[in-house]
Amino acid sequence: MKYIFSFCVTVSLLLLPLTAAASFVPTAEALQKYAEFEAALSKDTDRAFSMVDQLLAERESSDLRLSIGRAALRTGEAERAIAYLAPLSDVSPFPKADPRETEVYDMLSAAHRALGQMDQALRFDLLAYNSAEARLGAENRALLDRLSNIEARYNAISPDIIAAIEGFRRQIENVVPPVGSLRAEGDPAAVAVWYGTNRLLSGEADPARYFGSSLGPLSVGKLTVTIPPDHLAGLIERPEGWFFTDHLDPDEHVVLADIETLSHTAFAKACCGPDDKLMFVHGYNVSFHDGALRAAQLAFDLEFPGKAMYYSWPSQASVYGYLIDASNVLPTRPAMEQFLEIATRGEGKLHLIAHSMGNRYTLEALNGFFRNYPNRRMGQLILAAPDVDRADFEAEFESIRSHVDGITLYASQNDWALTVSRGVNGGRRLGDAGGNIVHLNGMDTVDASQIEADSLGHSYFGDAPEMLGDILGVVRNGWAPIERCGVAARPLDDNSSVWDVVPDSCLVEEVRTASDLIRLHGNGALEVAQKEYDDAPGDRLDFWLGVLEVVALRLGG
Repeated sequence: MKYIFSFCVTVSLLLLPLTAAASFVPTAEALQKYAEFEAALSKDTDRAFSMVDQLLAERESSDLRLSIGRAALRTGEAERAIAYLAPLSDVSPFPKADPRETEVYDMLSAAHRALGQMDQALRFDLLAYNSAEARLGAENRALLDRLSNIEARYNAISPDIIAAIEGFRRQIENVVPPVGSLRAEGDPAAVAVWYGTNRLLSGEADPARYFGSSLGPLSVGKLTVTIPPDHLAGLIERPEGWFFTDHLDPDEHVVLADIETLSHTAFAKACCGPDDKLMFVHGYNVSFHDGALRAAQLAFDLEFPGKAMYYSWPSQASVYGYLIDASNVLPTRPAMEQFLEIATRGEGKLHLIAHSMGNRYTLEALNGFFRNYPNRRMGQLILAAPDVDRADFEAEFESIRSHVDGITLYASQNDWALTVSRGVNGGRRLGDAGGNIVHLNGMDTVDASQIEADSLGHSYFGDAPEMLGDILGVVRNGWAPIERCGVAARPLDDNSSVWDVVPDSCLVEEVRTASDLIRLHGNGALEVAQKEYDDAPGDRLDFWLGVLEVVALRLGG
């Protein structure tokens, strides 16, 4: 049998209803049923799969099929894995830059190998190679492991493939890495991110699949994400559309370029000295890879002057994995406490942004950490759309508040993801601004309900330029709400107030420039900004007017 690498796959738009759209969140009942399926797998396999068959019948979902396929393969049900995953392989519902496409082909290859169907297994290994090559580029060294695996598995049954493998291997190995800094003008900007995770290594060289979703001990290291030259604040640029065009291009897309694991000692020595640090903790349904892109985007958009850091807990990276994600908070606490201990060493302050369910992990770890290290302090703690029980947070608040410079809560009444969470957990969540929004002495509460957001209304903290502008004022400049031009006070009935984000005001680029002028020129910054405005071409007048507003508010001019 003769196989050909790198063939094009035509994608049908008719398949769109099957896609694992990020905008879809299952009902609380569906999440509960999926959790019951996972629990039943070890007791009654047939009953377990009949439960998820009913879920699929109620709503077809590629994300659900992928999750069931993982479970089937994990429990040795190769034939079932093929049945669930086959519809995802006929015409892939995933964008070409999405590593889930590669994962589907890898799992189908593994299932066919388990059944001794080597011709079919080879077919899917080649599809997986094509998919990985489309994401990474034909000269990426992460592809060498795939070539070696294909050669080892199929040399005996398809010797004609070895010549092709050798050709691809030479093409990759003969590539000379480019000389010079990625920060050269006009080139992609390289953002170094110091990471910690208690995910187990997957054993794959592919950066997008370097870590899996199983619990493990603390692993630390450094990764590099490149940001394209024409990057727009708040956007994680990815290939558009459903048709194959080209691999990830650092000149156009945000790319996880490199991951390096380090010893704890080497990591601490390199990451945690006099510089301030900005740590991001992702939420539910996020892979290590996707959280890394967000951590780098935040540090880049905020032009954070210190070290970018990232903690990734073992999310299942599936919308149906909500209850499994929630169950790992306590098992993760020791590893996360250990990472916080390293991250708070040195003279620099650690600022932390936690999103969604990541707030549960963060608050649990911080409680234990501050008990064990009562003399340690942090800078700003930002709770973005926290999927946290309100009463639980209020009970823990003072013990954390005494160890940080400030706490800021960002909430919205248009957060559909937290509405679903309320149905699962009972009671409103901390990040839900509906009803009586949570406001406590010692915490700045910011209502982002007026901000245009993604279809779930849940990722506004990192997507909206006005939100990034407000966060920059907090973590980079330490400005109180009254000093930040993007929020307006709203009095409440109890004589306290919360702050509303004002749409389209004080965008992050304007706040960055204004804070730089103030740092460089002090009280003369207003005069400098006025001159820039007076001399600005027409397409820059709005920008410099925004800078003037920020400087004037900060300096009282």
